[in-house]
Amino acid sequence: MLDYAGQNRCATKWLLEYPERRLDFLDRMGEFTALSATKLTGMPMGTDVGRPVESLGLSLARLEDTRLWITTIEDTEKSLGEKKLAFLNVRRWVHRQQQEVGNTEKGRPGWVDESQARYADWFYRRYGRANCPDPKTMTRWWDEIVNVAVRIAIARGCSFQK
Repeated sequence: MLDYAGQNRCATKWLLEYPERRLDFLDRMGEFTALSATKLTGMPMGTDVGRPVESLGLSLARLEDTRLWITTIEDTEKSLGEKKLAFLNVRRWVHRQQQEVGNTEKGRPGWVDESQARYADWFYRRYGRANCPDPKTMTRWWDEIVNVAVRIAIARGCSFQK
């Protein structure tokens, strides 16, 4: 049975944490590039645990899944218009702020009001006129963005595991 809610949760996490995860991915790619320059004999060295080739293979598989998700989020962003892309960036900013204060977003979504205010500010600075979308509009936009990301992820073969 398909777990639509799980797919949405996974895509939401990737959409919100994309900038940080992309930087982490680039750091790990650098580590693998440096590692590929060394001789790997398959034998444990120093304080390494056994099965280094297996460990390396699993790490590369996780790295490949991360690469798929990163390109999925980038393609999702390319599919968005200017206003929805601005909304996504505002939503990410609000998410980071909530994470810093320890808000776990249980119950009513706490991101809506703050995102609404930040988006209205962006819209005024960009277009010179006021536009404050309804909270239902904000949640509808978010659902649409998540749905696009899920569809692209499924087409790419991304893993929806935690």
